[in-house]
Amino acid sequence: MLLELGPRRYVRHRKAVVASRRPAGVTFGNGVTTALTPERAAGWLTVDGHAVVVLIDGDPQEDAAAWARRVDERFAVHFLVSASTAERLGDLPSRLYSVTGQGDGPEVELASVRSWMHQWRRRWDLFVVDASQPLPDPDVIVQLQHAAYVYHDGGEVGFVTPAYSTGHALAAGYDIDRRQGRVVPAVTPLRDYGQAAVPRYVLTAARHAFYATSDALDRVDLAERSVADADFDTQIARLVRHGWAGNIRTLCFSSAVVRVHELPALRLAGEQRRWALDRLVRTAGGATRVVFVLNATSISGGIRAVFEIANGLAERGFEVEIWSLEGEPTWFDLHVPVRTYTTYEDLLLSLRNVDAIKVATWWETAQVVWLASVNHGIPVYLIQEFETWFYPNDAVAQAAVVSSYRREFASLTEASYQVEELAEIGIEATLIPHGFDPKAFHVLPDWTRRDDAVLALGRSFFQKNFAMTERAWRALGEERPTLMLFGTEPGILVDERVEYSERPRDAQVNELYNSATIFVQTSRHEGFCLPVLEAMAAGCPVITTDSHGNRDFCRDGENSVFVAQDDAAGLAAAIRGLMNDPAERDRLRENGLRTAAQYAWPVVLDRVAAFYSDLALSASQADAVAEPVVGARRPATEAPVEPADDRP
Repeated sequence: MLLELGPRRYVRHRKAVVASRRPAGVTFGNGVTTALTPERAAGWLTVDGHAVVVLIDGDPQEDAAAWARRVDERFAVHFLVSASTAERLGDLPSRLYSVTGQGDGPEVELASVRSWMHQWRRRWDLFVVDASQPLPDPDVIVQLQHAAYVYHDGGEVGFVTPAYSTGHALAAGYDIDRRQGRVVPAVTPLRDYGQAAVPRYVLTAARHAFYATSDALDRVDLAERSVADADFDTQIARLVRHGWAGNIRTLCFSSAVVRVHELPALRLAGEQRRWALDRLVRTAGGATRVVFVLNATSISGGIRAVFEIANGLAERGFEVEIWSLEGEPTWFDLHVPVRTYTTYEDLLLSLRNVDAIKVATWWETAQVVWLASVNHGIPVYLIQEFETWFYPNDAVAQAAVVSSYRREFASLTEASYQVEELAEIGIEATLIPHGFDPKAFHVLPDWTRRDDAVLALGRSFFQKNFAMTERAWRALGEERPTLMLFGTEPGILVDERVEYSERPRDAQVNELYNSATIFVQTSRHEGFCLPVLEAMAAGCPVITTDSHGNRDFCRDGENSVFVAQDDAAGLAAAIRGLMNDPAERDRLRENGLRTAAQYAWPVVLDRVAAFYSDLALSASQADAVAEPVVGARRPATEAPVEPADDRP
């Protein structure tokens, strides 16, 4: 190769090879990655680049000749241009371009271009330019080609589109808004987490800067009549739709940005609308099928909530399954089957053939469910937490999380705080609270409640902020009561006045709630805060912080006592005051019991079942889900329940 390229070109070649293999960015377990940098793309092009046909639709206002020469420097390229544009190509060799509509040149329509490529440029890729927009930088074409061939390990990406920037708005592709039943640009919302830079799959695209691999153009089954008499944007949208039918994915590689005068307007109509919205999710026997997708089945509050919902739906006549990367749980009495896969990709390959409502339960499962619902089923996102909270110091992970919240999902959450957080990024969600199991958590008759014991969850996870509870308890000095803790970390606090219950079952936790004088929870943030609700159901007075997810059902001075975040002195005073005031404890207890009664699972699950039933009905009629479904609303005094890992 040294002799072939010569010393200088060989050095450049070796540098490009090294750059193409240099680790960069982050790759998550579900395949989302930010590792495809411009540097890697440039290096990859030197070694593995593909020849490209560039179709310029219309007459550019810019210097087309200069732009064409810059593209020619990067690729083996052939241009398809209008006669008037050809006249402006100056000294560009005529072998590098063909004139559309003349001689052997194709018409500016998709069927004609594909046919022409099969005749004259077989195995060449296609890049389309809308000449009414600014000409894209050739480096963008490099990035799109690199993404087309490298982004997905399984090679299913066939089409790639960039993000569009108007100068005042940035659109990371287009969404099909399930609530509104229309195509909307995925414009950066009021609150920006950098999510627009995270690549994302899309169900439709415009023609400008659209990249298609030769393999995808060969494989997509798109009859000429399907694109006849349609404008070019609509033709590209139909190509994308038919590509998805053959599991050929379209990726918005949104870290590549092209400037546009205005965002192309795309429509959802006819066959494409039916494909996107008309779904059958009932079995032959008429039962609505629901598949919950989990990353794990281990002990956590969020997973417990999913299991409770799964059992409840099964009891109400739904056909329910759990699909997970872990096997059946040993800690929960689950009444539905669990199907186990080794990787998300393995799970996806099976799930995308299933007609069912498919429910993402954690942000990493969202892309799996979204992809699995492109052709079959309805994607639902059970958002138990605005999951950026799990990555307080990781901007890339936060961006990836936020990019998983999409308008194609029917989004469901359990706290008004999450509804507000989602609204800030342009996502509308239906609010239905979680619940507690009244058979497990209730007042025990003839049980003696201690008057010298504070109960708390003994867990070191940063969101729980157990350190605040410990500081307040120690500040009480010799007056400090017995501190009863439960969880999986018996060494979290060692003291002669500490009693730790390790890995208790529900019945044991209920006994703790019935034994303690008060229950204290000092979380910085919760999706819902189920332990507080369980304590109320067992008649245990509660002291808590404002942890966001508990706002819907915790009311300071009415059914609980609020203290400020990290105010250990204030918490110590609240503990001391409540320990010495039996009448106030009785008042909080009675109000807490009334609150908890609104959140018993039998009550909540009826509303959950209505949500899924109405979703199945609307999808079978190809209707948009414009409003939260009947039965999904809550009384103004109600609140949701928590997701997260609250109890071991």
